[in-house]
Amino acid sequence: MPERRCIITHQSGPTEGLFRLVLGPDETLVPDVAAKLPGRGLWISADGPMVQKAVADGALRKAASRSLKMALAKNAVPDDLVAKMVTLLTKRCLDRLGLEQRAGNLVTGFDKIKAALAKKGTGKPALLVAATDGAADGRQKIRSAVGKDLPVVEIFDREQLSLALGRENVVHVLLLESGGTDKLKADIGRLVGLSAKE
Repeated sequence: MPERRCIITHQSGPTEGLFRLVLGPDETLVPDVAAKLPGRGLWISADGPMVQKAVADGALRKAASRSLKMALAKNAVPDDLVAKMVTLLTKRCLDRLGLEQRAGNLVTGFDKIKAALAKKGTGKPALLVAATDGAADGRQKIRSAVGKDLPVVEIFDREQLSLALGRENVVHVLLLESGGTDKLKADIGRLVGLSAKE
């Protein structure tokens, strides 16, 4: 995993825990969720409260100016930068769920997940995504069924999961190990960090 340095904290780390920004044609910083936009990239930690503070107190604009070796205007950093990053990353994660479904790397529904876990030849479980608005007893049952060692993420609601997978009332999604699931886990980790509250 390539490493980059956060321009705010000056700490280096793998890109899967960072978020790339680029300077757009209008000289404002643009979130680059896929890290593929042209131009010189700036990397920041996927830490929502830290980024929001750096936006508010001007530290991000100053750090970006130093990194780009040019003076950025005061409006170069949008006030809603963190919200934009969260929106783009949420869409990316939900789109990836759809791709993993088409690739046969996920199972939905409590009974189907339980059956898949018991069946030999099913891929190795990698991650459980549970809807934030699912019933508490359902969450407890699914956690017992998948075991305490399997990571469980609760960041999307039932409507988001249902739309992403083209099904009704999706509450539990079991992802099986695959290259796509690894990418999704990294993106979900960034999304959790950006969505964190102080």
